[in-house]
Amino acid sequence: MIKIIKKLKIAGYEFEVILKDRTKDGSERSGSMLFSRQIIWIDSNQNKEQQESSLLHEIIEVINMANDLNLNHQQICVLEVNLYQVLKDNFQ
Repeated sequence: MIKIIKKLKIAGYEFEVILKDRTKDGSERSGSMLFSRQIIWIDSNQNKEQQESSLLHEIIEVINMANDLNLNHQQICVLEVNLYQVLKDNFQ
């Protein structure tokens, strides 16, 4: 559904997308992003759907930061879950 590619343009910025085993970093996060370095990490231990959903979450995080939307984490999570459902159910 959502293809995880190595480079992703978001809000005018090019982000590197890295799939990696986050447990080796001691992290239990399914995904994270560093805006200043334009990097998104997605945990490779997740199944495909979880990876896609995590990527969508990080995309929303970038949009939030790039546009000073000041969305809180719960709002970002709600957007992630609902957008993922719409994309998965309608655009396969």
